[in-house]
Amino acid sequence: VAPYLRGGGTRQQVVLEGNRLVLTCLAGGSWPLQYFWTLNNTNITDWTPQYRLSIPSLKRTDAGLYQCMVRNRMGAVIHRRTEVQVAFLGSFSAEEQRKTVTQGRAAIISQPPLASFPRPLVTWYKDGHKIIPNNRIAITLDNQLVVLATTAADAGRYHVEAVNEMTGENVTSPAVYLSTSGFFPI
Repeated sequence: VAPYLRGGGTRQQVVLEGNRLVLTCLAGGSWPLQYFWTLNNTNITDWTPQYRLSIPSLKRTDAGLYQCMVRNRMGAVIHRRTEVQVAFLGSFSAEEQRKTVTQGRAAIISQPPLASFPRPLVTWYKDGHKIIPNNRIAITLDNQLVVLATTAADAGRYHVEAVNEMTGENVTSPAVYLSTSGFFPI
């Protein structure tokens, strides 16, 4: 009997970085059955009697589309793809910064680059206190902090805390020190 697939399997999985990944390719048909795995259409195993693919410690580079092929002397069948996403939180890739803005003008402070999946929740802080957006302070969809019509009171140490809700990890960005210079009317 030619090989045939059994069971539904999972089409998408999110696995924490460093955890073990096990994928199964359940098939029936005349024995012996042999299995072959690809990642993003690149061969990652030889033909084997093992119907499981196991990666003991998942890395970010292991994310992608996995697919199994099953064969016996009667034919072959391709298992549907399983998308594996790797949840992780990197580190901020920046140094402390100093920024000066003229009082009365807008200050825009960008979140330093941060690799993460899924996208982290970001909270801005000034001098250790959480910033609550209001009619003068906004946080954009790409996590920029915008302070409209700055005053001397806006000078201080700003930083971001990012939390990956899936991994439970959090990281703190390097500080951005904002200073204000005298008011110059237009």
